[in-house]
Amino acid sequence: MILSVTRFLLIAPATALLALGQSASPSTIIGAGYFFPAPINVAPGQIITVFAAGVGSTLTQPVFAGAGNWPTSLAGISVTIQQGKDIPAPIYEVNPIPTCGSCGAMTAITIQIPYGLITACGPSLTTVCPNVVVLTDFFVSENGVAGTSRELTPLPDRVHILTVCDTVLSGASGYVPSSGLLCQPEVTHADGTLVSNMNPASVGEELVAYAAGLGATNPVVPAGQPPAQPVPTVESFTPLFTSPSFTGVVTVAPSRPGALFTGLVPGYPGLYQINFIVPPLKSGALSCASGAQGSVPTNLVLTVLGSSSSDNAAICVSL
Repeated sequence: MILSVTRFLLIAPATALLALGQSASPSTIIGAGYFFPAPINVAPGQIITVFAAGVGSTLTQPVFAGAGNWPTSLAGISVTIQQGKDIPAPIYEVNPIPTCGSCGAMTAITIQIPYGLITACGPSLTTVCPNVVVLTDFFVSENGVAGTSRELTPLPDRVHILTVCDTVLSGASGYVPSSGLLCQPEVTHADGTLVSNMNPASVGEELVAYAAGLGATNPVVPAGQPPAQPVPTVESFTPLFTSPSFTGVVTVAPSRPGALFTGLVPGYPGLYQINFIVPPLKSGALSCASGAQGSVPTNLVLTVLGSSSSDNAAICVSL
């Protein structure tokens, strides 16, 4: 089933570059990590937020792209990716970030990584690696003045299963009452309602997990443009399942192998869906029915495994 999504008003950034320091040269992209400068890993089509110092000094409020295709310049700000040639990145939003009085301007710029970039080999990559490594950089410009560039590492995928904290929803707070979960995964039934211990999944049911960072598609979709129809991913993604039980965490065999569909959702740049069948839980699995004595918030963990990344989503399945 390819669902018509009504829950999503905006995909929030799937990856962010954290700001560091109190001063920087104009239009300098800055980041943080265990080692500095931290590698910035992205997948083609992924939506990220770039935090840039020395940019947007005249901004007083967020500026958004209009409906339809995203522009490559917004409020005079642009982001360019260099991989053998200059590739402008579509921009959804530029947002001034409050700083201390003497720290200078800082702006959050939400972009989509263009499709078609040559990707590096991930740690578990199963596809053929390119014979030549193409250096990739990106930089922010304001009113035509380019800032300092930073290295970028495109990978085949950067899987992130979205949660209610990743989306802008009407009245969303990141916490679903009585679910017992903070930032509940965006895994839904066929009618679009969230799977929870108040509304659990059933064995054999087809569910949809919404995600970002699943990489290239076939056919290729221009970055910043909402697809008109479902577009499958080039890469195949494997759903794996584990379940807590009275004897510990056990692996659950899927009722049918592989995902039923992985690809872009119509109408939303960078939003992917993963369709899968809920497998039978093994004997001794814990109950997560709401209010049941000794129950747990979730009793099945979905792991979506890509060639260079993976992510998990814990859901509730009725026994």
